[in-house]
Amino acid sequence: MRERDRRRELRRGLRPSFLVKDLGGLALYYPGQALARRLPPAVLRAVATSGARLVRGLGDADARAELAAIFAGRPLPRDAEAILADSFALTLYNELEVLRYPSLSPESIDEVCEIDGREHLTAALAEGRGAILLIGHFGANQMIMPALGHRGYAMAQLSAPPPVWGEILHETRTTPLWERVLARRWQLEKRLPVKHVNVFRFLRPAFEVLRANGVLGLAFDGGGGKKWAQVELLGRTANVSEQPAQIWKRSGAVLLPTYVVRAPNEGRHRVVITEPLVWQGSSGASLQAFARRFEQWVWGAPENYLHFLTMRRRVRGSDARPFFTDYPPAPFALAPEEAEALLLRAGEWRDDEG
Repeated sequence: MRERDRRRELRRGLRPSFLVKDLGGLALYYPGQALARRLPPAVLRAVATSGARLVRGLGDADARAELAAIFAGRPLPRDAEAILADSFALTLYNELEVLRYPSLSPESIDEVCEIDGREHLTAALAEGRGAILLIGHFGANQMIMPALGHRGYAMAQLSAPPPVWGEILHETRTTPLWERVLARRWQLEKRLPVKHVNVFRFLRPAFEVLRANGVLGLAFDGGGGKKWAQVELLGRTANVSEQPAQIWKRSGAVLLPTYVVRAPNEGRHRVVITEPLVWQGSSGASLQAFARRFEQWVWGAPENYLHFLTMRRRVRGSDARPFFTDYPPAPFALAPEEAEALLLRAGEWRDDEG
């Protein structure tokens, strides 16, 4: 059987799972949005906890495998079952809060999140070359956008618009229902007070924001890039794009490692801006220095990163570079040239609404 036919057969077998998840996504992003805007945070958190049990019931084997891998040889900070339960609940809670993006404002942002380490950002902008907030997909990482934008900072976010993932995962995950979910999420994200810069297209707008002494948010652990470096992360070898380091070096901006965290029983997020990172002489060494700082946050609160690690494990067969090098063989895998072609296709995506 040809590889493409084998992938088609596998996808057909996964279709019932996709259908359940996509129908749930549609309910969440359409009729669910009006309800989510009216529910008190405590009720929303309870809904997320209950819904997470249903989602976890669809399978948590990949999450268990990732939890075991990142703590291989290290003691867990607490019981594995508690970490898994909190990971699913926090992930769904963060998704429910996306539905509230349009209602966030300068007047309400303090109710949703606080900023620690703001003095580091103030000092960075005093140098006049802009500030890069380098993050991972840890916690509700997108919360840095309303947290800073609604507090008056001129900010751009370098990322992939959600519909682009429909292009990247065209062969393995995309369904018409999921495309509708992605389009709806993009509509909500565009209501945030930032300039969105598509990571797969021209990066000039990102440099323009930095030249104007603004703030640029970007992630070090995304799936796109042209040049790659390997770093040691969580006791494993990870493939990461050199793009964040290249932007840092070229712009001369101050780079501030940043993360967004929320404890399982907390209602507010904390955007934590840490001390500047010093350029280490090369892209690879600089990304390694960031990874050393980042992994401490993950080991301390793994429930905030486990969902992302699980997702990257599941898409390892279609990634241009699998995030970790120690994954077991994927049920199917795109040839390198096929994966690169999907990234090029993603770069051709246009937002019909401009």
